[in-house]
Amino acid sequence: MRQRGDAKAKGSPLTELIWSFAPWLVFLLATRITDSLYAAVTTGVVASVIFLGRAIGRRWVHLLDLASTAYFVGLGAVLVFVHPGHIQYWSRYAQAGSHAALTVIVFGSILIGHPFTESYARETVPKGLWHTPQFKAINRRISAVWGLAFLVGTVSLIAAGSVGSRQVLLRLVIPFGLLFIAYRYTQKQRGQADGSTEADRRVAK
Repeated sequence: MRQRGDAKAKGSPLTELIWSFAPWLVFLLATRITDSLYAAVTTGVVASVIFLGRAIGRRWVHLLDLASTAYFVGLGAVLVFVHPGHIQYWSRYAQAGSHAALTVIVFGSILIGHPFTESYARETVPKGLWHTPQFKAINRRISAVWGLAFLVGTVSLIAAGSVGSRQVLLRLVIPFGLLFIAYRYTQKQRGQADGSTEADRRVAK
């Protein structure tokens, strides 16, 4: 991983967060555009490898960068070697599966004491603040909101797979709407945290 102080490593945490989520979003959109789960998974694999390569090039790899590649490559391997006969059933719940994986990853990161948003915040937050209670608490809250968004989105997508109606609501409006809310919440928390950090710097001077 790249050390702080390298100018190329620095960037907007929210922008980097979007880059990490990009393979999952590409996969979700691919499942809506194509009727082939194989094609959608292949798209996810390609996207995850490309964005992981970007992260490696910056020498600042996040948990989601690794998890997305592992998930899509693993899912692709299962489809190739198992070649499930009920592929339509798999396709119906493919979006729910990806959302469920993200739910586990996000809440798992909180449970082990390293909320997944911490690594993004560290790109712009001074190293001396990384282990402060405030920094930890803010990232727990932000990560928990993302986790809840993925959890409710998973429920919505499971419901979409079991019914034939309200697909736009269940597959698009609710899941993506919740992710937008989580994104805006992250923006708000980041703004407040940046304001507090700047105030602390002024007091220190």
